Amino acid sequence: MSAHVRTAAAALIAAGLLAGCSQTTTGTVAMTTEPGPSTTRSSKPTPTPTSPSSSTPSTPGAPAPDDALTMTCKEYSGLDEDTQQAVIDEILDQEGSVLGPENAELAKTLADATCGFLPDAVLSEILFGGPPP
Repeated sequence: MSAHVRTAAAALIAAGLLAGCSQTTTGTVAMTTEPGPSTTRSSKPTPTPTSPSSSTPSTPGAPAPDDALTMTCKEYSGLDEDTQQAVIDEILDQEGSVLGPENAELAKTLADATCGFLPDAVLSEILFGGPPP
């Protein structure tokens, strides 16, 4: 009798699995109209543009204003790109600058981003993390 019970149990399990696998759910498949990323890899590395970083001002002819160390973000934002870079370079040339002249591009990015939100802040305090020494 135990052989009959095992056979019946196996038949019931097989029938349950087959019935469960044949069940379908109605609906639609999620579709996207945007193409996905490529799944193929190129054997050549993709070149990435790099910006040269230098410790000198990007425009040697642009002088920094006299009030470069006390300039507010609002005043800084009103300057042209060349003068803004000269102001950044002037601030980074000061003793005690954490960023240093070699990080002029980073400092300009930080100044541009921060000054958009804090127009009354003093630019040198942003780049120094406090008042200049």
